[in-house]
Amino acid sequence: MAENHENPFSALSWKEKISFTRQTWKMLTGVAWQYVSRLLLIFLIGTSLNIGLFILLHNKIDFVLGRSTKETLLGVGSIIFFFLLAPMVYIWIANKHALQSVLHFVGNHLKETIFEYFVHKAFAYAYKQPAIKAQLENGKIEDFINITLPEYLQNLQGMNSLLRRVFKNLSVGIDLHGIFKEAKENLGGEINLKNLEHYVAQRAAAQIPISILSAPSWLRIFALVLLNIGIFTGFWFLMD
Repeated sequence: MAENHENPFSALSWKEKISFTRQTWKMLTGVAWQYVSRLLLIFLIGTSLNIGLFILLHNKIDFVLGRSTKETLLGVGSIIFFFLLAPMVYIWIANKHALQSVLHFVGNHLKETIFEYFVHKAFAYAYKQPAIKAQLENGKIEDFINITLPEYLQNLQGMNSLLRRVFKNLSVGIDLHGIFKEAKENLGGEINLKNLEHYVAQRAAAQIPISILSAPSWLRIFALVLLNIGIFTGFWFLMD
């Protein structure tokens, strides 16, 4: 992004908007692939297991259905478990695992990019407010930092929903308002949109907690599979 000393915080040119859109699309497709691929993989593992276990059990279910009330309830309960409860649990676990995979991916490959995206969106929000926009174009950033930024952090308006969720998780515990104030003091007369963007992105990325950046563990998935098999075993013996 070219520096503009007359209007250091002016809105992006059409060329800059195209470049920003391309960068955002690249980040979004990477994040979406990480999320969807993990979500589907775990859900397919759980669904395949459930179908296999139900096939093994269906003769016993057919046998108990229509007999005593207790046996009928047992058969119906097994059907509800395999086709409703277990899939819901797998989706819940898959969602948590997929989100952690995304955070791990972004935190290790795109952690500055996600904060640059945030800065762009915060300024896009500010440009929609005539008074703040006029101040920015005159090189005055005080009201943006003190009024507009805290307001924007409350709603993150204009962010893609998936990227907003990722950003919220990565920015937990990070004082972004304080980083902007720090940037204004440290950059001084050299402050402009480009320098501010890089400063905020680098400082915020360095403060992401290590625990958030850790790779997701498959132990929870393994434990869920074992639990599923254990419940299947219980139904098997109860229907004898």
